[in-house]
Amino acid sequence: MKAVIRTIGAVALLGIGGLAQADIYIGGGGYVTSIDAAGAALEDDGDFAPAIFLGWRPLEMVGVELGYYDLGSYDTGGGSVDASALGLAGLLSMEVGPVGVYLKGGLASTEISAPGGYNETNSDPFGGLGLTFDLMDKLYVYGEALRFTHEDADIDVIGAGVRYTF
Repeated sequence: MKAVIRTIGAVALLGIGGLAQADIYIGGGGYVTSIDAAGAALEDDGDFAPAIFLGWRPLEMVGVELGYYDLGSYDTGGGSVDASALGLAGLLSMEVGPVGVYLKGGLASTEISAPGGYNETNSDPFGGLGLTFDLMDKLYVYGEALRFTHEDADIDVIGAGVRYTF
């Protein structure tokens, strides 16, 4: 019984030691956005918008990220439709040398506001994929493509930015 307790204790200490090496990072970037909204008469369907995020990677291949995405403004002719999202996502990544590839997926609280007092917020899935390139030990550039959904609208974002790891 003592051997089992010692083994469990050793595994727990190794796990805690691994968490002490976990990466916390912040980042931000610029995105080109486009919307495909069923039944909406949009005069333009694209915009340029920023995003910021905070992430935690307890393991090299697994992470969690909280991000705010301005999904753009779209002209309807009678005003503009504005969209944004606050997302919580899980990440699976793999790095080979200075290049990394990752998948991101989770839930986003997407909000769409339109003329006439229309303002709707939903929790919807989002996800995508990205690439990173290690510039220095803690500074990365990234590029990613994501899709957000909101009822009958799909909002695609493609962008690039920087990420700093603490």
